[in-house]
Amino acid sequence: MRKKVLFGFILLILFFGVGGLYIAQTNAKALQNLEKILALNQMEFLREDLLNKVQIIQADLYLTTSPRSTSVGAFVEHGEGLQLAGEKCFGCHHAEPVVLRLNHLRQGVDGYLKKASRVYTLRANQERRAIAEDIASSAGGRLLEEIDSLVVLSSDTISQKVFNARQQISLMKNILLILVTVAPLIFLIFTFLFIKRFSSSFSVLLRATEKIKAGELTHTIDEPLPDEFNVLATAFNEMARSLKKQCAAVVAEQNRYQVLFESADDAIFIIEGEGEGAGRIIAANQAAADMHGYTVEELCNLYIQELDTVESAAQAPERFRQMMAGARIEVMVEHRRKDGTVFPVEVRAGLLEIEGRKYIHAFDRDVTVRNQTEAALHRSRQLAMVGQMAAGLAHEIKNPLAGIKVSMEVLMNELPLSLEDKEIFVRTVGEVQRIEALLKNLLNYARTPRPVFSRIGLNRQLENAMKNANLLLKAPEYLAVRSKGLAFVRNLDPDLPMIMADPSQMQQVILNLLLNAMEATPAGGRITVSTRLARAGIVEVVIADTGKGLSEEACTSVFQPFYTTKPKGSGLGLAITRRLVEQHHGEIEVASILGEGAAFTVTLPIEQKNEDANP
Repeated sequence: MRKKVLFGFILLILFFGVGGLYIAQTNAKALQNLEKILALNQMEFLREDLLNKVQIIQADLYLTTSPRSTSVGAFVEHGEGLQLAGEKCFGCHHAEPVVLRLNHLRQGVDGYLKKASRVYTLRANQERRAIAEDIASSAGGRLLEEIDSLVVLSSDTISQKVFNARQQISLMKNILLILVTVAPLIFLIFTFLFIKRFSSSFSVLLRATEKIKAGELTHTIDEPLPDEFNVLATAFNEMARSLKKQCAAVVAEQNRYQVLFESADDAIFIIEGEGEGAGRIIAANQAAADMHGYTVEELCNLYIQELDTVESAAQAPERFRQMMAGARIEVMVEHRRKDGTVFPVEVRAGLLEIEGRKYIHAFDRDVTVRNQTEAALHRSRQLAMVGQMAAGLAHEIKNPLAGIKVSMEVLMNELPLSLEDKEIFVRTVGEVQRIEALLKNLLNYARTPRPVFSRIGLNRQLENAMKNANLLLKAPEYLAVRSKGLAFVRNLDPDLPMIMADPSQMQQVILNLLLNAMEATPAGGRITVSTRLARAGIVEVVIADTGKGLSEEACTSVFQPFYTTKPKGSGLGLAITRRLVEQHHGEIEVASILGEGAAFTVTLPIEQKNEDANP
């Protein structure tokens, strides 16, 4: 392109240069012709002056015989003027033929002056003067004819020169007109072609740049471009390919980090650390959304303090201050899900700077399972302790206790006792039986047999348990309960699916809960038994009473071994119930309000794990 542009400008310069030289040469020739014309005009003027001088002398000759004849002095003066005019004609540069004619003319002028002078010298002799006058007049006529021919020749030459000069001037004018009109037109055409060629190539490059800017990193310039634009297009394509590779590498790296970010089991938050938006969630992974019951988009519209409970939110400013000072923190806080449930969270967080802005990078872990595992471990330790106690008690107490009981029964039956003494023996035997029951419960809790699963109907199990409870109420120890006149309300789901469970253990679980509810409910109270499908694969059994209820502390401790609210309770009934439910991979919970009763909810899976279930 540069070579073509340079070549074009050189052509324009040569064009204008040649045109200028031609105009200069033509102008010089025209000036020369004008100078010649001026010279010829001057020659014509001199020759006409010479002709006039000759005519004056001729007139002097004709007037020699008249009263008005020219004086000798005037004649001499006229003669000198003729001679001077002739010398002026010889002063110009002439061609050789013209010079020969002028020499002949000068000889004629000299001869003529001599002949005319003789006329004035012969005034006394009239006859000779008349002859001399005729001779001089004849010579003057011939001189006039010769001068007139020279004047005509000069006029013709001047006309020819003027014609030639006009032609040259007209030609120069036409050439100037062409240069003034055609040359700019050529320049404009050349400029238009150059701009068109340049702008079309530039447009291709500009469109390619806009496509790259719009994100089409695979776009390349396939159109053939001229000269340097082709080199530029090649460089652009190489840049696009390199940019594509770099972007692919960046995207791959970003995808790796995104996969790590999204596949993490812990909740990950990036939180605004400074300014008015301090605490606003900038980014969160899917684990964070699942943990808190929100979508990722909903989380990004919240502040991290909105996920804390009131107590945890009150400590948030101090945590932020520590992190903005550069410290990393590890704390236990409580978060609240979208549905309002509260769960414990272990938070590890620290300062993160991105492009000069300060953020908080936080990893949150739901430790509910860990706490449950620790609680289960604690219960396992309790079980181990109870097992050891039960084994020890069974070994050390059971046999002596049986001997005591038999001895007391023999003495009571064989000795002649008063009614009061016999009643003492009866109470003593009853206490021994209570100790035996306690030992039996300890053994049952510590050595709960593995469940034998089969498909059962919960509604039938509940009906059987309520019948068994009515039978138990006939025993003397349940006389007080039987006299309360309790009402049973059934809210059983007729479409409840059958579940995999151990029938005897489920019967024990339901019977324990029913007996507890019957003992806790005052006279005229109501016990409600409900079943329902809680969610996919899960069923619920709820046994609620209208008794005195449990305190918050009792609700958290009621399933612990040896915890009881009954005067003569062992504190193992609900602990055994919980153990049996957990062996079915279920859960048991209690909800209660003092003075309004309590409700025990047992959650059970419909199907059991393959390794636990029996065909």
